[in-house]
Amino acid sequence: MSESNIEFDCPYCGYPNFSPLDPLSGTQQWTTDCENCCHPIALRVKVRGGELEELDVEREQD
Repeated sequence: MSESNIEFDCPYCGYPNFSPLDPLSGTQQWTTDCENCCHPIALRVKVRGGELEELDVEREQD
């Protein structure tokens, strides 16, 4: 399975965002900026068997 995208709403403004996800990488964590309000968003995902099992979207801690 190749890289895919996940969709999530910004925890600051609610704007829908997309981010690439490698479905073969297991547990992943990264920070990305909202495409609308530019605030930093902390993403944590758990992938098992090529399927997204868990997605946590939070405001980035200062």
